Amino acid sequence: MFSLMGYHTFAISMSLTQEEAGLLFKDFKRYRDKTDEICIIECPKYKKDPFGRHYEIKYSGEYKGISWKMRFSNRGFMINDKFMPCSVKAIINPKIFTGEKSYIIAAHACYLEKVERVFNVEAQKISPMLKRFDCYSLNRLDYCINVDVSEMKIYPAGLKEELPEKIMELIKYGDIPKNFSEEYKEKFQFYLKSGSVVINCYWKYFELSKEFDECIDLKKSYDIIRFEVQYKYPKVCESLSKIKKEFAKYKSDVIQKIRWQAISDIDKKLDGTDIIFKQTIEMLKGNASDSLIRKMYMMSMMSDDKCMEVIKKYINKTIKRGTYYTFDFARRKIEADVQNWEKVTRLTNALQLIRDKGGIARAKACMQDRELEEFRGSLRDLARLGINPVTIPKEWGIQLIPNLLDAYYNKLDEEQVREKMKSDFWGTL
Repeated sequence: MFSLMGYHTFAISMSLTQEEAGLLFKDFKRYRDKTDEICIIECPKYKKDPFGRHYEIKYSGEYKGISWKMRFSNRGFMINDKFMPCSVKAIINPKIFTGEKSYIIAAHACYLEKVERVFNVEAQKISPMLKRFDCYSLNRLDYCINVDVSEMKIYPAGLKEELPEKIMELIKYGDIPKNFSEEYKEKFQFYLKSGSVVINCYWKYFELSKEFDECIDLKKSYDIIRFEVQYKYPKVCESLSKIKKEFAKYKSDVIQKIRWQAISDIDKKLDGTDIIFKQTIEMLKGNASDSLIRKMYMMSMMSDDKCMEVIKKYINKTIKRGTYYTFDFARRKIEADVQNWEKVTRLTNALQLIRDKGGIARAKACMQDRELEEFRGSLRDLARLGINPVTIPKEWGIQLIPNLLDAYYNKLDEEQVREKMKSDFWGTL
């Protein structure tokens, strides 16, 4: 099953003093000269840090799943009574980095343990200044969902080969949320950017064939539509702050219900079998180190629940909820499900306007004030009816195409039912 949800890349960073950064940069150069495994590239000046120096450290040859960035600057922070104006960042693809040569399959929170082991070995080879994985904080996180459109039930089935291109065409007629702008107007890509979040939806085959034409996953990627949400540093900080508040409330509630002696008794019974629960208990008792706390928060950010929450939020903001229908099919469904004729007319007019203007964002751009608010209300009403506001062109010969998220959940349900039947079957033998 290639339809899946998780994350595909993340970045971690560690602040450094000028002296530490200088020593680390020397070690990077020494490692480059000794092994010829890495190259050091000076990056152009950044508007936000015009007096800083930025370097990218990449591995030569085959992609290894990790690269590094260093920043030398006069701007920094006081951390533990030390002025830290510099930093080092590691950008990691967890699947590739841990030895799984896949450009399709996403990772889950459980990969963090594997990544940590490999990272510590790699960092030690280069420099003691890189320290250990648990000294770093989360800097960026790229959530993603893959939907294998070949698994969708559409009729006529003979059009399945054309489905990835057609779905991308529908997606590009989607909405652009407030504070986002559209960039990189590629044929098979819908790329939106704000100050703290990047939304990137694209046909995986087109992306791989352009960048990795000899990729082992190229054939498998033909039917994959990928939807990515990249949380940049400000959004990561905002999300971590929310997680910290939630944990503080949880901790307060637990303390009110359980005495410390009872917590100690639970801890003794664990015998190390449930690491996450044991770590949580340590945090509740106030015995956890800063590195353990950082790791727990990182795992919360990478959890399946968090991933699902983020992906669902931004798909609903852009692609919107509901099945894609032809205009005529959608109109008949509205007429069958809505009793109020004025509302029928309003919703049908909204569909017509989106079709005429070439997408939701372009339709919104023509409106303001009360008219815009009424249009947004129509979008919400269509979502409740399970109708995507973007309609399928009649000439395609397809009456309906499932929404990406609905297709993913349907396939997930099928897999779970299949696994249960398999389990029940073997249980009867």
